[in-house]
Amino acid sequence: MAEQQNPEVSANSPKVRRLDTADELVSVEDQKVGRLTQWRAATKERNAQQGQKKAVHTPEIDRRLSQLRQQRKRKKAKRWAVALGAFLVATVLFVGIVFYSPLLAIRTITVQGAHLLSEDYVQQQLSDLDGVPLTRVSEQDVQNRLGENSILRGVTIESHPPHELVVRLQERVPVAVVEQDKKFYLVDSDGVQLGTVDSVEDAGVPLIGGGLDATHKDSFGPITQVLASLPSSLISEVSETKADSSSTITLKMKDGSTVMWGTSSESELKAKVLISLREALSENGGVDTYDVSSPLHPTTK
Repeated sequence: MAEQQNPEVSANSPKVRRLDTADELVSVEDQKVGRLTQWRAATKERNAQQGQKKAVHTPEIDRRLSQLRQQRKRKKAKRWAVALGAFLVATVLFVGIVFYSPLLAIRTITVQGAHLLSEDYVQQQLSDLDGVPLTRVSEQDVQNRLGENSILRGVTIESHPPHELVVRLQERVPVAVVEQDKKFYLVDSDGVQLGTVDSVEDAGVPLIGGGLDATHKDSFGPITQVLASLPSSLISEVSETKADSSSTITLKMKDGSTVMWGTSSESELKAKVLISLREALSENGGVDTYDVSSPLHPTTK
């Protein structure tokens, strides 16, 4: 059996030094944990001891801390009170300037879109708005002052600070005139009467035969649809429209010719066909009757 040999250690190695009498030797066999674990345990114990020391307060310290907390609460409440007061003051000033101050008072009222209604009439009805702040005037206020007027569909307003109020009238548009008891009544597409004129020529729109009763017939809607689809160059040549039913609409032209229109469907195409026919046949003196009820197969007589 080979003889056990002890390891040799060089005395000159930097990892080896002589023991001093003050060195404390620890038996490797008795050491159950590593040095890192011992260090962590010692650190934890020191922190716990320091925490216990910090947690110890005398009554005087507790009282002083309580006073400091109360002071902080009072300062915070004071800041909130000051901020709230400033906000309320700013709100009151804003409301006063915007809604009651003469800085935004109405001095000029501009009326736009007045054709059937007189602009002077509108100005007169709105005269009591002079001096009222712009922010206190609504469209309903203007509508109420103009009253229940059949000519108006509605109004819109626009504020131009500091002193101008723009009022835009949305008037109904006359599409025809009807004759009743030697009076000529302008009517819109809904059959609403918009006033009277002295003659068809003064109306500037075609005459619908049948008097005021024509506005209540089923054919009135299709007739106005046809008139609304005509270009201005063509509608100015129409003197009268008639219809026994919604499918037999007829136009009487100022040159004496008649246009068999049929129904109100394909009115835009029918208008283009009619214009082409009138231009093409004008050199030959025109014709008496144009039938565009079937616009893809028009006929003339």
